[in-house]
Amino acid sequence: MLSKLLKHEFRATGRTMLPVYAAVVVLAVLANFSIRVIDRSVHTLVTIFCGLIIAAFIIGIIAAGIMTLVMMIKRFYTNYLKDEGYLMHTLPVSVHELVWSKMIVSVVWFICTFLVIWLVIILTALFQTGTSLAQFFAGFPSWAEIKAALAEAGIRSGDLWVIGLETLLAVVVAGLYTCLHFYAAMSLGHMFSKDKILLSIVFFVGISFVLSLATTGYSTGRFVASGGADYILETAQEAIRLGKAILAEMLAIELVQSAVLYIATVLGLKRGLNLA
Repeated sequence: MLSKLLKHEFRATGRTMLPVYAAVVVLAVLANFSIRVIDRSVHTLVTIFCGLIIAAFIIGIIAAGIMTLVMMIKRFYTNYLKDEGYLMHTLPVSVHELVWSKMIVSVVWFICTFLVIWLVIILTALFQTGTSLAQFFAGFPSWAEIKAALAEAGIRSGDLWVIGLETLLAVVVAGLYTCLHFYAAMSLGHMFSKDKILLSIVFFVGISFVLSLATTGYSTGRFVASGGADYILETAQEAIRLGKAILAEMLAIELVQSAVLYIATVLGLKRGLNLA
């Protein structure tokens, strides 16, 4: 049933996000030509008009990121905490499937939004400098050159793969954590019969404070216990080991916090939800 929920959710959210991405791409094209026009134009009105298009492109990039976050919040709120919740909670699916369907789709859109923004910025920079994609990629060293440089520094290529995998996992878990932070606050806030939105905001701030305090306290303790500022990295291998350890610890912290928020979300939806 989770697959059906995901299919429905991607269709519903795609009707919003795909036009947003198309708008960003169109604005990127217009902004590129506007920059070229500004360099050659001497007419004030033309320059102002082109400047407005460039500003719209920048705003569009920011709006795409905000829209992704707003959509994630709105879909959960509308489907599970408003009138639609009566229908959604009577479907032959578990609360876990309902929550995971929202989280998976939201994280996918987070990643897609990041890639679209990154791509249009890179292509804009290449277009303005007159650099082709072939020239851009030709400037990167080959994998053989990278391995040779790593071997010379005494670093195994497998270490970089581990760091890359840990970074990717940390990004995905960070996306899940972001979703669950909002979901938990809204679920807990809607356990009450009055001032649900206000209480959701209060829970969001409270959760942020508690988790930040716990993370800061743990990080400070670990920093002191490990020698803190007196710790000196003497070799590249030590730097790699430290990087892997830090990433693994960050990932563990994100997983623990996400698990706590997930439990709060499920319990809020399962036991105390008040749709009245």
